[in-house]
Amino acid sequence: MLIDRLLFADKTPLVLKKALDSQSERHLLISSNISNIDTPGYQAKDIDFKGALRVALGASDGLALRTTHRGHIGLSKGDIRGLQAEPFNEPDAAKSNGNNVNIDKEMMKLAENQIDYNATIQMMSKRHSTLMVAITENAQA
Repeated sequence: MLIDRLLFADKTPLVLKKALDSQSERHLLISSNISNIDTPGYQAKDIDFKGALRVALGASDGLALRTTHRGHIGLSKGDIRGLQAEPFNEPDAAKSNGNNVNIDKEMMKLAENQIDYNATIQMMSKRHSTLMVAITENAQA
């Protein structure tokens, strides 16, 4: 029963998958911003998955809710599956041609997004290793 709950009832793998999807989408948006740096009138776009997840978890004001019993109301798998960060236009000031892409800011966001992506992959890998140890009962290095 415990292994069944560990493998199939936990929402963590779904949240990690949604995070990877969001980080991939953000990478495409940032790349698009960089490639349109000289396009007149182009407005830089971004997404905020972390903010969307905070709102979905009810922790938008910085206070995280914690359940102490599995019967408590919380974010369901259906809520997580439907979780989608919507793209928004960056509020930065535009240049004379109407373009507001700032290359330094975009490169910083690209590096930050890469770090987030790598960290999410590491979390998924560690979770997989932990499950493999539980299934095979062999300690992994």
